[in-house]
Amino acid sequence: MTKSTEANTLERPSAANQAGAVLQTTAEHFRMLVDNMKDYAIIILDTSGRVASWNPGSETILGYRSSEIIGQHFSRFFPSEEVQRGKPEMELKVATAEGRSEDEGWRMKKDGSRFWSNQVITALRDQGGTLCGFGKVMRDLTERKRAEEKATLQAREIIEISTPVIQIWDGILMAPLVGTLDSERTQQLMERLLERIVETDSAVALLDVTGVPTIDTRTAQHLAETTTAVRLLGAQAVLTGVRPAIAQTLAHLGVDLGNITTRSTLAAGLRVALNLLNLQMVSGNGSGRKDAQ
Repeated sequence: MTKSTEANTLERPSAANQAGAVLQTTAEHFRMLVDNMKDYAIIILDTSGRVASWNPGSETILGYRSSEIIGQHFSRFFPSEEVQRGKPEMELKVATAEGRSEDEGWRMKKDGSRFWSNQVITALRDQGGTLCGFGKVMRDLTERKRAEEKATLQAREIIEISTPVIQIWDGILMAPLVGTLDSERTQQLMERLLERIVETDSAVALLDVTGVPTIDTRTAQHLAETTTAVRLLGAQAVLTGVRPAIAQTLAHLGVDLGNITTRSTLAAGLRVALNLLNLQMVSGNGSGRKDAQ
């Protein structure tokens, strides 16, 4: 071997050294990634669930400094009622048995405030399969949760506005329905109508479909279920505004409306309701109601 060849051999790094350098660089990049993920809490737990280490994002989300939380059990991130139900231990059991556990729910910050969190716990095992601890990743989704709740509330309010239940007489309720009736609206109608019957102790409920362009099989079935539920509360349902087109549709669909009383107009339905209560309309300056003779 010449001197120049020997020198080149000594200067060239070995494959093992190159691999080691790559691993060191990769590990450093991974550490930098974890440290700079401010929107995620990345927590390492020991096998008993105590915090072994965590990233700066954990401090941002949960409010604890590392010196305050290292060595503490991760159950302090849970509301007291879930701790009493054994939720933290259950999450570790599921992760141990299945490899991971995922959940969304309210969690606790250091200052006692709650935030809505998505969290995934992953069991950490060595090459031999021995459990070494757990990796827990959390994200604060409180803003998303509030936006969803607001959207749900707004949708519910819109449905309530579109399916009002009005007390038009002592003992008589009316639900004027306008527009297309889908399953959600008819279900909402049933809930509100039953609640109002109990609240007002009403004996008759008028369901007016004058403003409904068409009724399909599912909607008709919902209306039949609603009237059945009304009867179970000891009240009587009267379906009004049944136009020829709707009557033909119901007949064509073969929907059995059972013993539902129907009338073509709201005025005719109101007369039925008054008769059921043994009342009648009178002219003059009276109260507008009197016992029927």
